[in-house]
Amino acid sequence: MQRSFEEEILDFGGLPPEALVRAHRGLSQTHSLLGNHAAILRALRAEGKSARRILDIGCGHGGLLEKIRRQMGVEVLGVDLRPPEGGARGFPILKLDAVREALPPADVAVSVCLAHHLRDEEFVEMIRNVGRACRRFVILDLVRHRVPLALFNAFAPLCLPRVNVLDGRQSIRRAYTPEEFRALIARAVSGTGGGFRHSVAPLWIRQTADIRY
Repeated sequence: MQRSFEEEILDFGGLPPEALVRAHRGLSQTHSLLGNHAAILRALRAEGKSARRILDIGCGHGGLLEKIRRQMGVEVLGVDLRPPEGGARGFPILKLDAVREALPPADVAVSVCLAHHLRDEEFVEMIRNVGRACRRFVILDLVRHRVPLALFNAFAPLCLPRVNVLDGRQSIRRAYTPEEFRALIARAVSGTGGGFRHSVAPLWIRQTADIRY
């Protein structure tokens, strides 16, 4: 399956506020059902009490940050190109480009399903940019593979808003294969003294890279 570069509905903006809230609620629901948020929380807990400030890159409306703050009792903040109107849920969400702009310092940065929105060079530059502000970066994303696409097509229309169904299909088509994902991360950390671990979940549901700078 060739990688697609067609944008998703949420990339364009312009949705009515109610539809946008529903779409982001659907995204959070999807990540919970797939175990993506649980996987991020497990990775953060492995850091122990040394992780006191968590930064979410491409945090959307802050659903994951709310869970991290509630379950771990740490300081959280997010950055996004389109932060929610009217403020967040009691923590800051800054309007920043994580590829090109300086980021606020944190102990650990996380990113869920942002990488597939980026071109190769942007992905590499984002990893390097995060390393200037954080000592660890946990990246979780989809896998471009026919199995998760078939599973999503079978089950997503039963429980998700139409926007999430259409965008979810396109997200899988835009995602990296495990080989592409590993190669770009290796390129980003080359020469920095950093390293990373990469894993792929059963049925290619997700892939995760844990980078230490």
